[in-house]
Amino acid sequence: MSAAERRAQILNIAMLEFSRTGLFGTPVDVIAKAAGVTQPYVFRLFGSKTNLFTECVRISFAQSTVRMLDAAEGLSGVNALIAMGNQYRSNLENNPDVLIQVQAFAACANDEVREAVREAYGDQWQQLSKRAGVEPVQMKIYMALGLLLNNLTMIGADSSTGTDEQWVSDAYTVIGTSVFAALGTLGGTDM
Repeated sequence: MSAAERRAQILNIAMLEFSRTGLFGTPVDVIAKAAGVTQPYVFRLFGSKTNLFTECVRISFAQSTVRMLDAAEGLSGVNALIAMGNQYRSNLENNPDVLIQVQAFAACANDEVREAVREAYGDQWQQLSKRAGVEPVQMKIYMALGLLLNNLTMIGADSSTGTDEQWVSDAYTVIGTSVFAALGTLGGTDM
């Protein structure tokens, strides 16, 4: 395996491990062992565990952004937001690598991680906002709803748990175009 192939393999394994147990709960030796390499080799490739984690964070945000942009191809406004939101929800259910974003927010006590997350989240915000062409307040609500989905996923309150709790059903209520349209009228209000 070439160094580039090995690097990609380690990143894929690290994405999975970090999505499960985060920066602070994932030993590098677990990643190294799963990749069939030594811990020093991982450090030689990435410099530090934090560097490996922040690279995974950047990849995760970039991949989820591309998937959402693709889902909104040819759409604009609220319809683009809804298409991107549906794709994001699907990402959470079908792509565990997106869960690294949740772990990334949790690791923001680390300055390097916080800067990487700020940069990646800001880039995602700007790209999605540009594609949708919506008012800032609509984008703000859209991104907040994404974070709600993250929280629901992390506590296991999703469709796969089979819960019959009403609040879970309410939390997953489908957001329609009328909600975003109404939010657009709030333009100058503070939320």
